[in-house]
This record gives sequence, C-alpha cells and structure tokens, in this order.
Amino acid sequence: MPRSSSREAHSVGEFLASRAAENKKSDTPFLDACLVAAFCMGISRDRLLASLSDSADSIPWEFKAAWERRLSGESVASITGKKEFFGRDFFVDRRVLIPRPDTEVLVSAALELGDSRSARIGRGKGASEFSVVDVCTGSGAVAISLAAERPGWRLCATDISRDALEVARLNSLRILGRELPLARADLLEDIEHSPGIGTVPRPFYDMIVSNPPYLLSSETETLLAEGWTEPRLALDGGPDGLVLVRRLVGQASSRLKPGGFLLIETDALQIEKVHDMFEKEGFQEIRAWKDLAGLPRVSSGRLPWKRGEDGRV
Repeated sequence: MPRSSSREAHSVGEFLASRAAENKKSDTPFLDACLVAAFCMGISRDRLLASLSDSADSIPWEFKAAWERRLSGESVASITGKKEFFGRDFFVDRRVLIPRPDTEVLVSAALELGDSRSARIGRGKGASEFSVVDVCTGSGAVAISLAAERPGWRLCATDISRDALEVARLNSLRILGRELPLARADLLEDIEHSPGIGTVPRPFYDMIVSNPPYLLSSETETLLAEGWTEPRLALDGGPDGLVLVRRLVGQASSRLKPGGFLLIETDALQIEKVHDMFEKEGFQEIRAWKDLAGLPRVSSGRLPWKRGEDGRV
C-alpha cells in the first residue's frame, strides 16, 4: 500500500499534529486526525494512539483524501462510517443523523424512569411487558441502546425515512443479533397498524422517547451550506424548530398507558416551551435533564396514573 510522505514529520504523532493544525473549525482537531488515520490504516483508535512514535511512513496515502473531506466540513463519523454511542459502535452514513454524545442523556433518563416505572408495575407484570417506542429513530442508536441495556424491555422504533429504517435495521442485527421491530410512520400516526410493529390496542406504551428534528429551518439551511452531510429531514424542525415536537406531544398522551412517560430531546433554548406543551397535555412530574455541558437537553413528563390525578374530571 502506498504511504504518505514523511518529509514534514518523522513520527505518526507529529504528522497528525500538523494535519490537526489545518482543521480550524473543529473543537477536537487532533482527535479527528487520529480517528481518520486509524480508519485509513484499518486499526483501532487505541492501537493508533499507542503507535504515535512510529514512523509517519505507516500512514497510507488514502488519509489525504479522507482528511480533505474532513476539512471541507464532513463529519468524522460520515467519513469512517461509524460512531460510538453509549459504549457501542453504530454504523452511520449520509442517510441518517449522526448520534451526538449529548443524546446519551436521553438514554440515561429513559433507563432511570423506566426502572422506576417497572418497579411500580412489576408486582403484577413481567419485565418483558414493559414497552417503549423510539420515535424518529434514525440510526436506531437510542432504541438499540435501550434494548441492549434492558433486554427484558419490549422495544420498537419508528421513522418516516425508509433509508433511516434500513440503517437502524443493520445496526439492530449487528449489535443486538436480531431485528428490532421497526415501522415507517409519521411520528406515531397509525403506528398500531404498522406491518413492522403489528396491531396493538391503545394505549399501549409505558414510555415514548424521541430525538426529533429540532433545528430551525434557517439554521438547517446554514449548516447544509457549510457542508453538513446529514439529511435535511433529520435536522429541520420547522420555522421555530418545534413543529414535530408539538405534534408528538399531542399524539403521545393517547399512546401511553396510565403513568407512562414521554421523553423528548430539544435545544436548551426550547425547553421552556416544551414544558408548556407537556403541561397543556396533562403531563406531571415535568423536568429537564442536563447534557454534558450542563445545559437542559431532555424534557420528561408522566401521565397521571388514574383519572382525576391531574385535577381534571
């Protein structure tokens, strides 16, 4: 395999440091260079980091083209075709939104609230009856992570994009060793009649989780113009970013069992409006869950356990 020139640097570490200096737009330029190099070399990141003192001649010519893609704005995950999420590597490509580390709080919150609900209903029900649907699943990262962490839960997922569902199916097979029930649906509309999930009476979910598109349309246009390669469908949340969120909150109350939870990821600046939506739909115990930067990222709420618990008649 032809190798890169080592005239600029004698070691892998020096070579990657010089390339990282070219990447002015990234917050983690050296890590980006390491991940792209490891991908081109066909080795793990850990192995690369252990080889930083090796000769730069070990870096293949393929790195140059891959690095140019990164400098043009394409994400590392899109270049390498994988993204780590909640301790697992997910396959990703241009058909799906690349999972972000901040979305892991959605999984953590779902696990915590799901366990609390399971403990309450567990006396009369088996754990396998605890049902969760992930709406706007994309690569399947959230649903598959929950299924892997809680094998007894009954997980399914929806997305309006056939391409995204195919990526989710591939990740499900590779990570879980089985196909997660998937349905092409516009949020939760007609989900109970979906061939991928089957006919189920309503209300039928203990928990609904979602990381829907929540960027403003204007923000989406700017990011796509800057070189983002993720699909517009996975980014654009409408003029205020909350078009799909409003619809989902409105649909969720009729798809949840009594005491069921709804969890939705949005931008921190949208949290207050989302909480207002939850309250208007009768959700209780509304709270925000903070992301890695300490900003509110996920909203959660619980339906009343019984009629009248929310003060209504």
